[in-house]
Amino acid sequence: MKTFDFKSGAKVMVDENQIIIERSGGKSAMKGLFAGRAMGQMAIKMSALTGLIYYADYLVICASGLPSPNDFKITSIPEIKQYPNCVVAKEQELEELYQYLKGFIKQG
Repeated sequence: MKTFDFKSGAKVMVDENQIIIERSGGKSAMKGLFAGRAMGQMAIKMSALTGLIYYADYLVICASGLPSPNDFKITSIPEIKQYPNCVVAKEQELEELYQYLKGFIKQG
């Protein structure tokens, strides 16, 4: 299992079967509380992974049955950052996670 620890307090653990997003760390939990962001843990099956949206300081992990911004014109960035399947961190930190997850997206 590969683990990504972000300065924001979020942690993402990835193996061939699942992605676990954990926001129970002190800093992330407190930020989440004030921002109205989802807290706790979330598990996503790798077989459900459909895509990734990576932009500046957030990464949305798109998967079957999870919320995804259908139209960026009507969805504001602060709303997207509150999705339970969105990881918020510094761009340089997210780049490594994005590149790693990109390898799991099924081709074809």
